Amino acid sequence: MTSATTFLFFAIHLACIRAGNSPETFVKLECKEEYHGVYGQQSLLQCNVKAVENVTILTVTWKRVEADPLLLEYHKDTSNLTPGFTFAEPSWNKDNMNVSLLLTKTKMADKGVYECMVRTDSGDDTATTSLSVTAKYITPTLSSIPETNIKENTDVTIFCNSTGGHQKGLIWWFDQDGYNWTRRAELVAKETDDGLFSLSSKFIVLKATSSYTNYTCKVLNVNGAVEGKASFVIQLAPQVSGTCCRACYLWV
Repeated sequence: MTSATTFLFFAIHLACIRAGNSPETFVKLECKEEYHGVYGQQSLLQCNVKAVENVTILTVTWKRVEADPLLLEYHKDTSNLTPGFTFAEPSWNKDNMNVSLLLTKTKMADKGVYECMVRTDSGDDTATTSLSVTAKYITPTLSSIPETNIKENTDVTIFCNSTGGHQKGLIWWFDQDGYNWTRRAELVAKETDDGLFSLSSKFIVLKATSSYTNYTCKVLNVNGAVEGKASFVIQLAPQVSGTCCRACYLWV
């Protein structure tokens, strides 16, 4: 092989590499393997383009592997964004190597594996990352039947309600001395349309007295950690003191 032929061979080989036949040599898309999001909050899936020289991004796509539609697509200076999904940097442009995806308000349905594809003028690459989503129960609300002016030694039903957990949780009941009355309560857990759970517990205080009027319900997640609690005071009717007729004070 002559020197001229050898030079021509290497020139063609280099041109093929720069055209994208071996893009991994010049362009690498780096994404963290797993992210943890919180329901209702922003989630950031970080991906960055690494290159051995300055490159210009031609195309970026983001999609959830379990679904067909693209969540984000940039091609030839035009961006198509699904509501709720955008570039992490609002002023992103084709020279910005940060192609991270921002979920503006994370939903339970957003969990799964995400795929990012980047094509540049020096090659392309694809990477995946996964997103798990958790949700916490909100501070519980309490009510009772009867509500107010409850007579001593009357049975009182107290209700404790909470929503927002991503898995079925528990509600525990305690009196003012810290005694656990959960065994006497009835719990109903339902999955809502948004993939979360609602909890409702009913606890009956038998023959309520002024000695024990304060009760607390605690909401626990599936791992037994307390995510919220609230206290309730039974509204007993004021005690009426004894009365004496006017005649009691007259001399006979």
